[in-house]
Order: sequence, then structure tokens, then C-alpha cells
Amino acid sequence: MAINLSDNINYRAPKHADARYGPWDSVAEALSGVTYSPLNQRAIGLTVGVLSGSVISEYWFYTGITDLDLVIKGSGGVAGTSGSSGTSGSSGSSGTSGSSGTSGSSGTSGSSGTSGSSGSSGTSGSSESSGTSGTSGISGVDGDDGTSGSSGTSGSSGTSGIDGNEYVFPEDLVVSLADGKTFGKYEDGDTIPASGKTTSDVIKLAIVEALEPTVSLTSSTTIAFNQTAISNVLSYSYTINSLGASVDSVLLEWRRNNAGGWTPLTTDTATPSGYTHSLTDTAFNAEPFNYRYTVTDDVGGTKTNTLDITPTAYAAPTISLTVAGASITSPETNAKREKGNISSTLSGTITRNSVNVDLTSYQLQYQKNGGGWNNIGGPISTGPGSSSITSTGHTEASLFDSTSIGYRAVVVDTYTTTNGSANTVNFLNIIFYDPVASQPLNSAAVRAISTRIFTDGINGVGWDLNTGTVDNIFTVAMPATLSITNVIDLDALSADITANYINSTFNVNDYYGTAVSYNVYTMTNSVPYSPTSHRHQITRA
Repeated sequence: MAINLSDNINYRAPKHADARYGPWDSVAEALSGVTYSPLNQRAIGLTVGVLSGSVISEYWFYTGITDLDLVIKGSGGVAGTSGSSGTSGSSGSSGTSGSSGTSGSSGTSGSSGTSGSSGSSGTSGSSESSGTSGTSGISGVDGDDGTSGSSGTSGSSGTSGIDGNEYVFPEDLVVSLADGKTFGKYEDGDTIPASGKTTSDVIKLAIVEALEPTVSLTSSTTIAFNQTAISNVLSYSYTINSLGASVDSVLLEWRRNNAGGWTPLTTDTATPSGYTHSLTDTAFNAEPFNYRYTVTDDVGGTKTNTLDITPTAYAAPTISLTVAGASITSPETNAKREKGNISSTLSGTITRNSVNVDLTSYQLQYQKNGGGWNNIGGPISTGPGSSSITSTGHTEASLFDSTSIGYRAVVVDTYTTTNGSANTVNFLNIIFYDPVASQPLNSAAVRAISTRIFTDGINGVGWDLNTGTVDNIFTVAMPATLSITNVIDLDALSADITANYINSTFNVNDYYGTAVSYNVYTMTNSVPYSPTSHRHQITRA
């Protein structure tokens, strides 16, 4: 409840009547001294003084009583117009003795935006009308004291107020908040770079946080190996994500092989946009082109994207080499033949796979039994593009005892030498078996037997000799390193007839004519099998 006083209070101390006014050394000290909790000493409209050097600036609790509601007078968001001057008190037009007029009271201070009221006119001057009070000035600062009304002169007008939007903070602000409170993005102890900024600028700093822009950097360019005319087409764009911000700078740069400094290409801020990076490269340079695109907005948000364009790696030519036997008979194939059958015809193709690398020559080579490589003739010019390997026959006396011969083509281009994969022919002895009209006693008779298998064929598991119903002699011939271990007549109650195959050892020539010791097993019946053929299942060691 208010206390009623019936007279003025005469202050004798050089202090403000309300200790809450201060003056205080800082806003923070004022907020600490005029408590909100647990004892509330604040009220809307309460004014405090804050020293800035020798000058006192007045702050008030403008729309509430929290810390954030304490603002400098005139910063409430409405531009303070000049305080209207107090209207002059009407002069005593015919006052007999104006000296007895009561002195005009001081114009009310413009601290709350109200202009100083006019001094009252002298009351005892005859025909004096009372001085009209000054109208309220918006956001006015202290009005000067009204002139004494000795002659009924009005009080002077209140000084015009400061425009709230034009106020500029003289120094940075330090945030002092308790209990985890924040002022926008600023936390307790943070320094707001307020110096030189208006109130609205500071508020924007607090409520707008820098966000990374969305940045894109792409390219559809591919670079072939050994491509020296470079035109890398780059496409880039960005989106500013910070609230109310706009682009501040853009920088597209490049370097090579992730080394050295970055070289600027463009600072074009258009989006989306593109740039073609052109240069003449050195031969066979496979190092990547590195690109970096950086976008920064005007509140500090920044983002960098990188892109590498790497030349296509060298692709060696594809070498297809065909090795065909000059003469082959079952069970022979081009890759598996009887020992001594070494005559081959080589042919094939060479396909260039790096378009900017010319083919220059190829060399055919062979190796015996997995040994070193030997040239077949000299290098043959070819190219520059895909080419054929000329058909070439090959046979050498030194190779007739080979167990294998490998062939390959070695291709030379303007970048390197490529060894083709080996195409290998394996050579083995033959096992001969069949019914015969007469017992074979020499190499020619054995080689005349038509049914043959390679010595790496069935081993440990029998194969069948079909006797037929014409001949009564049955022969199995194999190199002397091998032998028959068992013969079963599958069509005579599986009778064991191993002992009926009598061995005779003599030389049998291979394909080339080299004599090879053979075990020649022969079984002779008195008559041919009848009425059906029998199957002799032969097992060898």
C-alpha cells in the first residue's frame, strides 16, 4: 500500500532518494544490485543509472523485469523523436507585479521520453492565465530547468530524445547469465562483438547462427591415358543456409597429385555455374587433377567440396595367340600331343586398348620345358592401331624331346613392353590297345594299332578293350615305365585273365622317331569271341 505524505521531503545528502538508481559501474552490476530473485526489487519503468566514464546513461525496465528487459532509454524499438519543447507559460500580459509570481518549476526530465513540463505562470500577476503544460516528448532526455517565473516566463523545452535505432554500442558486451541461460547463441561468459553495432545488429548476431552452405562440385569429364589436350568441365552450385545471410565469397582452385599450393581458377559467385579448365599436359601423365570449391556467407558460414579427376590408367594391349599343331590325330589336340609332334603354326591378334598409345612391334617367343624364353626370328613392325600376328610356322630339332613348349608374343608400344600370356603345348607318350589280326612284334606294328590314349589318362581305374568278334589276338602296348596290374573279363563272369596277357618288351618309336622302350602285352585266344564281343577291363600301374 502506498504511503501518503502531506509535505515535500527535503534531502540533505548528495544522493538519489532511491538507492536502486545507483549510479552503477556497469549494466551487469546494476542487474546484480537490483535483484530479481529471491527478493524482487524491480518494477516496470524503474530507472537505473550506468556510468560510462563521467557520463551517466539511464536504463529502464521497459516491458518487463527480467535481465533482458533492462534496456537503455530510447532503445525500446521505437525511434525516439525529438522531445517536444515545453510550451511556454503565457506571460503576464498586464501583471502588476510579476515579482510575486511563483518561479517556474523545472521542466520534467526526458528520461522516460516525456518532455519537461512548462513552468507555471506567475499566479499573482493580474490577468495572467496559467502556463499550459508542455506536451510529452517521445523518448526525451532530461529537460533543462524552467526559467524562474518572475515575469511568468515558461519553462524551457525538453531536450529531444536519442533515436533508438541509431544507438551504437561503444564496446563489446560480455554475457553474464546464470542457470544455463543463453542470449540467443551466446552463453554465459561469451563476448558479443557489439562495438560499433546498433541494437538490431546485436540482436541479429545473437539469433542468427552461421550454418554451412550446401555446396556441390561435379564433373562429367573423363581423361584418356596419354591425353595431352585437357579440358576439364566443372559444374558447381551452392545454397546459403544461414538465416538472412547472403554469399560473401566463392573460390574455385586446383592443384595436381595432391601436392603443392592451390591455384585460383575463379571467384564467380553465380549459382549454378561452371568452369572449363584447359591446359596442355605432359605425355603419359597419370597424376590426378585436384579441385577445391569453397563458399562463405556473410555471417561466417563456410563449406568446401573437393573433386579429383584422374586420367584413365594405361591399359595394356590384348594379345591373343593361337598355337595349332601342323598335324594332329586323336587323341591329340593343339595343346596336348604325342611326344615329338612339335610342329606348330602361330597366329593371332593384338588389340590396342589405350587409344593414345601406338603399337610399334611384336616379337614371338618360345620356352622349352618351362625354361627361359627364346626369340622366334626378329621383331615384326605393327600398329599403330590393333593388328594381326602374321601366321608363322615353328619347329626346331632341339625341341623334339620336349615335354612342353610355351609360346607367347611380346608387344612393344610407345609407352611400354607387354608380355603376352604363355600358350603351352604338352607332349606325352601314347598307350596303344585293340584287337589285332596278328601279334605286333615291332614298332611299326604297334603304331598301326588305332585305339590310343595318353599315358596321363586312366590310372588305377580300368579302361575297356573291346574284343570284337573278328580277331582272336588282343594287344596293349605302353611305355616300359608303366605296367598292367589287372585284366578282368567283364562278360565272362568277371574272370581274372591277367595271366593271359603275355608281356614282350621292345622299342617303339614316338611321333618324331625317337625309340622308347615299351611293354607290349598280348593275349591270344584259339578263336574269336562269339557270338558277342567281350570287354577286357585293364588296370595299369
